[in-house]
Amino acid sequence: MAHIVASFLSAKAWWPLFPLLLLLVIVALSAAIVWAVRGKAAKADVVIQILALLCYLFTAVVAMASESGTLSPHVHRLPSLVTQALLLAQLVRIWHRDRARPLRALNLIAWGGILADTALHYLIKAD
Repeated sequence: MAHIVASFLSAKAWWPLFPLLLLLVIVALSAAIVWAVRGKAAKADVVIQILALLCYLFTAVVAMASESGTLSPHVHRLPSLVTQALLLAQLVRIWHRDRARPLRALNLIAWGGILADTALHYLIKAD
């Protein structure tokens, strides 16, 4: 039974999910920027969305560098937390705002992707 659980939590079995989650978050944040600009959202909304996307792209670059051994695997956690803080701040700002439902949904999708990535890091074990 232990070898079945060990193979289920193997990094080799779950590695394809990391690029898919990366794509999901980038698409959701990019769509949120487009919606904020086209939806005539407040300037602060556009700025927060752009900062969240840039911070997440930086997180992705740092994570890829840590996979190659250039950086510590823990270095990408700080920019990831900053991205999550930006998304939380944006959600608090727009939660009760009329006509912001698509922006809320896109930010929740992006945040869910980031949290799923974090959960996968804790669940899988390196081979």
